[in-house]
Amino acid sequence: MAKTVTLRLSDSAYEAVKRYADADRTSMNTWIEGVLDVEDMRRRCDAHDRWMQQHPESVAFSEAWADRNLGDLGER
Repeated sequence: MAKTVTLRLSDSAYEAVKRYADADRTSMNTWIEGVLDVEDMRRRCDAHDRWMQQHPESVAFSEAWADRNLGDLGER
């Protein structure tokens, strides 16, 4: 379900977002959603990196599995 979030921007931040959105020829809402999507992906990648550092045995297993799959593809 979609949620609505209201952002309150200072006048200078509003003008900056408006400039960037205009430069991209998109609406301010679409431009902000893109920025939030990028931030969300950055946070997910950081969390994944932390998990991988805490579970080296799982990482090693996954790498071995991937290498085996690549080897199988080379034989086809």
